[in-house]
Amino acid sequence: MHFKSWIRLFGLVGVVLPMLHCAISLRVYRPFPNEKEYDFVKKMDHITIQVNGENRKQMAVYDPYFFGPEALANEYGPLSYLIRKELSIRSSRYPLLLERGGNILVEEFQLVSLDRCHKNLTYVRLKAKIQIRGGREEEVNYYDEIDSKVTNCYLTGSVFTLVPLIWYVPYNGFRGNREDQLNQLGRNAMTELFSQMETVSGFQEKVFDPTEIKTLDEPKPAPKVIPAKQEPVDPKLKDILDSL
Repeated sequence: MHFKSWIRLFGLVGVVLPMLHCAISLRVYRPFPNEKEYDFVKKMDHITIQVNGENRKQMAVYDPYFFGPEALANEYGPLSYLIRKELSIRSSRYPLLLERGGNILVEEFQLVSLDRCHKNLTYVRLKAKIQIRGGREEEVNYYDEIDSKVTNCYLTGSVFTLVPLIWYVPYNGFRGNREDQLNQLGRNAMTELFSQMETVSGFQEKVFDPTEIKTLDEPKPAPKVIPAKQEPVDPKLKDILDSL
């Protein structure tokens, strides 16, 4: 009986461990209506885009604790492609940059999920410099993180015992899993970068002003026709007219 329990335990471990090593789908892009994975990218020789240390097969790193770190490729393409795509499909938001040209240098971009037994730290760090030809250089520094208890240790414990499972499943739904956290922070960084590029390029979001709505003119009432006042007829003239 004791031997069968160990067999079941090892069998359960053999099922759980591969689940912990399941690949994470990285989908980082600028959240925008009707966004596509890939789109036509225009050639822009007057704009230099450089991402230091860019690796097309690694935009993020996930360290699952039980295994070695895993490099994650972005399904929407590397960061340099995302920048070119943004300038191509939303060119109206970057008037000065596309007219004069310039340089976009991403000095550092880190998107990491560090899983430890008792906690998980997911963070993004972005440092970039934007310069339009003839203008001054602008810096972008962005950092954000999510510190949570969504870890493989807690996940494993929730599988073997019921009490952690009752706590872990609702908490995981509230905080999001590692994939949700990486994608959310990555998209936040893209939004910050492109918003700064829009500001440097002189784009201003038009604010809705209800006073600009033109109301239809109310129909004007037709003018009243006043009948012409008849002059009194001379009695002698009336007798002459009657005799005719």
